[in-house]
Amino acid sequence: SSGINAEYGERREALDRVGCYITTQSGDIAPVDKILYATRDITATVSYAPLICASIMSKKLSEGLQSLILDIKTGLAASTGTYDQAEWLAKTMVDIGNSMGVDTIAVMTEMDTPIGYTIGNSLETIESLECLKGRGPADLELLAAVQGGILLHRSGIAPSQAEAEAMILKSFRDGSAFEKFAEMLGNQGVSTETIGKLRQGDYGEVFKSAKHVETVEAARGGYVEAVDAMTLGRISVIIGCGRQLPSDVIDMPVGIKLRKTKGDKVSSGDALAEIHHNGRLTEEMKLQIKEAFKIGDQHCPIERIKGVVLVRQPTLSFAEYKNGAS
Repeated sequence: SSGINAEYGERREALDRVGCYITTQSGDIAPVDKILYATRDITATVSYAPLICASIMSKKLSEGLQSLILDIKTGLAASTGTYDQAEWLAKTMVDIGNSMGVDTIAVMTEMDTPIGYTIGNSLETIESLECLKGRGPADLELLAAVQGGILLHRSGIAPSQAEAEAMILKSFRDGSAFEKFAEMLGNQGVSTETIGKLRQGDYGEVFKSAKHVETVEAARGGYVEAVDAMTLGRISVIIGCGRQLPSDVIDMPVGIKLRKTKGDKVSSGDALAEIHHNGRLTEEMKLQIKEAFKIGDQHCPIERIKGVVLVRQPTLSFAEYKNGAS
C-alpha cells in the first residue's frame, strides 16, 4: 500500500476490503484545498467562514458519502469566533451537504477546554489509541460515542441513538475498535511489528520522546474551574507542535499533558500539567501555562456537547435530539 498517498483505485479496494481508510488531499480529491489551506494559514484567514466551508465540504463531498457528521467547535480555542458565528458555519455546511444529496448533521462542541488530557501530535495520538482500547478520557469517549452514534443511527445500523452509542462504547471495551484500526494500519503499510507494539502499549518503541519534561503546580487547592485551551494551544505551537510559517518543521513529541482538567479537584502543590519540550520552553511560557488553569471553589464539569444542527431546523440540545432519535 502507498499509505495516505495511494491512488484512487487502491483506496477504493482498501475501503471494500477493510471498511476504512485515511488519506490526504491528492490529484483526485480536492487538489486545490491543500494550496488554499496553506495560504489561509499565513494570511490570517483560517477563521474566514466561507473558506472554512469550502475547505471542509469540498473534501467531504468528493468522497461519495451517504451520511456526514460535522464537529463544529465553539469557544476560546475554536477558529469559528462566537457561538453565533459557529452556528452559522454549522448551518451553512449542513445546508450545503444536504443540497448535494448527503445526509449531513452538525454537532456543536465546546472548545474552551482542551479535549482529553493531551495537546501535541504524538501525545494526542497515544491518547487516541488508548481511547480505542477503552482507556480514554471521558470527554473524548463521549465525543466519539455521540458522533459515531449519530452516524450509526442515521445510517440505519442502530435502532436508536442510545443503542448506537452503546455499540461504540462496547467496541472500545472489547478491543474491536483498536483491532479495526490496526487492520487499517496494516492495509496502509504499517509493519506487523509496529502494530504489535501499539497493541501492547509499547508507545516508547514507536514514538520519539521529548528531551525535557517540566511540570507546573497548583498554587492553591479547590477545583479546576477552567483551562484556557487557547493559551495552551498557542504555547504548544511555539514549542513546536504546529507551524507559524509554511517552512516550519513540526516537532512530533513535544506538547502539553494535562494532569488536571476542568472539574477536577486539586490540592496545593498538585501537578497541573507536564510540558514535553526540546528546549524552546521559557519561564514566561511556564507561568502562562500555570495561569491558564483557573482554580476556585466551584465544581464545573466539562459540558462538551452544545447543540445539534439539522437541515432547516432550529438548533437542538443534545437531549432534545436524543429523545427524538430514540
